[in-house]
Amino acid sequence: MVTGIIYTPEYQNHQNYPEQPDRVLKTIEYFQHSGLKDFILPASYDERYILSVHTGEYLEKVKETEGIDETDNVYANSLLSAYGSLTAGELLISGAIDNAFVLNRPPGHHTYADRGGGFCYLNNAAILAKFLQEHGKRKIMIIDWDAHHGNGTESVFYEDSSILYTSIHQSPLYPGTGKVTDTGAGDGEGFTINIPVPARTGHDTYRKIFEKIIIPAGRVFSPDAVIISAGQDSHLGDPLTDLNLRTGSYHVMTRMILEKISTQVISVLEGGYNIENLSAANYAIVCALRGEENPFYIKKQKEPKSAGKALGKAISIAKSYGWI
Repeated sequence: MVTGIIYTPEYQNHQNYPEQPDRVLKTIEYFQHSGLKDFILPASYDERYILSVHTGEYLEKVKETEGIDETDNVYANSLLSAYGSLTAGELLISGAIDNAFVLNRPPGHHTYADRGGGFCYLNNAAILAKFLQEHGKRKIMIIDWDAHHGNGTESVFYEDSSILYTSIHQSPLYPGTGKVTDTGAGDGEGFTINIPVPARTGHDTYRKIFEKIIIPAGRVFSPDAVIISAGQDSHLGDPLTDLNLRTGSYHVMTRMILEKISTQVISVLEGGYNIENLSAANYAIVCALRGEENPFYIKKQKEPKSAGKALGKAISIAKSYGWI
């Protein structure tokens, strides 16, 4: 398996604590220490790819947005982040790589067509999905395991049956969206699968979610490619959330996607704010993409009974749409 790791030191330019430069810098140092030293620089692309998702009026607002100091050009940094996703898409389409992890920032999944939020300015995953579709991969599955619901991505594709958007997220938590009963509208009715879970939900429940909902739905949908909105703030010890995934959990989930849904996978970095845990979890994802064994032991933890109830509700709704 040829795994492309898309990265440029310029991803450290953007300042927006706690979505800070060390999120990618420490990951790269971790990768290099582990023997991964080949990274692909993002190419540049026409703005029309950004406009496939975002309105012109909104782009003008982002261009006027000021960073925390005069060196932080928010639009340029956000554009470079989107370019990383597009680079991975172009390489996947050409056959130069089999899969990819885009170590880009700022993240994107909270960005709507016409407004941002939650550290996000341009929707990297949505822009990538549109790019892949334009280049022949018509059916795209997006798996968003960030602890925060990807309200922006959901909104962009809420009425689109060519995109199966799935999200596992802590509830209640910012942004307060992603109810299990929010399933899409119009032509996209049923093509949004929300799986809100309570605080302290951990590895065992996530594995069951994959086995009972994500994998069956992926097989039924049969996507041409899968995009992972990879927010590792669902890891135990993240300062902004209260979920209990372990480092090795991200390897397990990635491997299940590769083996049971599609080998055409691009992982795009979203959240994750415990820098040490994020670096290791990112490495676990890359190990899975490269076809390597899980280097991390997964310690069992007690989970709340409400996690099982949340899973049961999500299963019932997925069944009603024929995904299971």
